[in-house]
Amino acid sequence: MPKVKLPVTRYYGSKRKLVERIWNEFENLGLAFDSVLDLFGGTGIFSYYSKVKGKKVTYNDIFSFNTAIGKKLIQETTNELSYDEAIALLEPNSGHVYKTIIQDNFQGIYFTDAENKQIDLFIQNANLLENESKRLSAYYILFQSCIIKRPYNLFHRNNLSMRLNYNGGNFGNKITWERSFEELFSRFLIELDEFCFDNERDNLAVNSSAADCYEQADLVYIDPPYFSSSRNHTTYHSKYHFLEGLANYDKIIDHINYEKNNKELTINKSEQFERKETFLAELEELILRHHQSIIVISYRNNGIPSIQAIHDLMAQCRPDRNVHVLDLGIYGYALNKKNQFNNEFLIIGTNNPIQNDE
Repeated sequence: MPKVKLPVTRYYGSKRKLVERIWNEFENLGLAFDSVLDLFGGTGIFSYYSKVKGKKVTYNDIFSFNTAIGKKLIQETTNELSYDEAIALLEPNSGHVYKTIIQDNFQGIYFTDAENKQIDLFIQNANLLENESKRLSAYYILFQSCIIKRPYNLFHRNNLSMRLNYNGGNFGNKITWERSFEELFSRFLIELDEFCFDNERDNLAVNSSAADCYEQADLVYIDPPYFSSSRNHTTYHSKYHFLEGLANYDKIIDHINYEKNNKELTINKSEQFERKETFLAELEELILRHHQSIIVISYRNNGIPSIQAIHDLMAQCRPDRNVHVLDLGIYGYALNKKNQFNNEFLIIGTNNPIQNDE
């Protein structure tokens, strides 16, 4: 079978380079399922691969900006936004009074003054679009462009100066950072034209925390935040709070944390699955809720809790089911080179004996 072509993701912890291995394990184990629930959807790579495989897919994520991406790639089937329409969103409409929230509050933090003005105009114009498909496309190209223009593709630091004063190193691409929004929009619209498709299933993207998501499916994929045993934990909210703010533009003013140098936005900030002390208890709730489904948990061997602890929890919650731990081998995230010698694991709880399991 030809290799599945996937959207290029720049999200911390993305399984883009790993998802084919994951699916190979499903096929090797003979897992039978028609529908998929991706509880921590993120960039939507697992959901997208499932869509390519013809499954009925439910994508879920706690963040509004991720859910917009999920809707575009998973729930939607086409891109209706043209390049000319996208560029027009960077210009003010006559007679419309625009807010200057990004310009007034984030000067010198993430983007240049000129870029902040463009972001203010673009997101407000996008919100005026009556066509939801075009609006979601607009969100997609803006969020992807903002990510790619950031050192490390993250927003947890006030480090615009790193980008502007960059004179070499191994952490970024100065040429990409300085590409205009106009140029990047063209690139990401081409991606949308290529990757939006109809698999003839009623796919869905929902916006909820994993703990509050009550959708059901034959297979539930759980790719929770990862806690390293060797460093402090930086939450996904901290990494991407600025994009969550853009997805909730009119709420920004009331959610700026002025005590932080990067003026972190607190919109949709949650401690669910972001504290080591409560992680296993929250995971147990998910396993019990989806006890009738195949449950697949992705995690790493150097994290907290341990792979053994997650296995034991699955076995405790599903004593009449099979629990399997699969080592996917060494895998290093592009944004975290220090993890290149750690292994990815799948912990799978199945409903029936796996005939070809060794």
